[in-house]
Amino acid sequence: MRYGSIPAGGLGTRLQPIGFSKELVPIRRRAVIEYLLDRMILAGIDKIFINTAEDKTDLIRYLATKSPYRHNCVFLVRERKGLLDAIVQPAQFMREDDELYFGLPDTIWFPTNGFSRLVEHPGALVAGLFESGAPHKFDAVVTDTNDRILEVQVKVAKPKSPWTWGIGKVRVGEVVRLLACSQRQKGPRLPLFGVAVHDYAQAHSAYGVRLENSSYVDIGCVEDYESAEAFLGKHDGSASIVPVSSDYERTGRAIAGI
Repeated sequence: MRYGSIPAGGLGTRLQPIGFSKELVPIRRRAVIEYLLDRMILAGIDKIFINTAEDKTDLIRYLATKSPYRHNCVFLVRERKGLLDAIVQPAQFMREDDELYFGLPDTIWFPTNGFSRLVEHPGALVAGLFESGAPHKFDAVVTDTNDRILEVQVKVAKPKSPWTWGIGKVRVGEVVRLLACSQRQKGPRLPLFGVAVHDYAQAHSAYGVRLENSSYVDIGCVEDYESAEAFLGKHDGSASIVPVSSDYERTGRAIAGI
């Protein structure tokens, strides 16, 4: 079986002060997380775990009662332990041959069939790679001619590859190995997802699927939010519904119902 997993417990500190969860930031009268939900469902992934924190009641309330995707969402409320933990949390309820498909809830990307490309790939750990235009800001992924991941470079100034991961899938039976790789990381910081994938790829087969003619935007700060309308207009060819406004707090509160 295929399931979705969305890590939605982040504080969104770079986007504050907005007064509500960053996943509810409105882009054309849709909460930004709904773009990811829509792309999962397009690939036939219709049971999606929202892995969040207990203080994000506005996000839970909106997705559970108002979102058009409310019947697709299952909520896991947990303490914050980092991205990798948030991605693999649902594995505890699954069989080893099930697959978890994941993405980030504050991103919008094209082509919209990205998850379908991952469904087609037989690998146990597969990343969907995008041309973000700014690989130094993300995790750059180096692959060989057979799409095997050779290296994941986490936010390095001059990465070897222009391709960055934005979505992925992992077979549940591989979660234990992936977590074991994360435990090798030392220091006070939470384990980095990109480093764990890099370490996994050194011992096991992991793959990166290049999504040709792709585009990717991360709504991580106010400037990114303000450019999101133009990004959508450029890539989906439709006119803007809601004009970009610096008063995005008011608009977001309307979506969240707070």
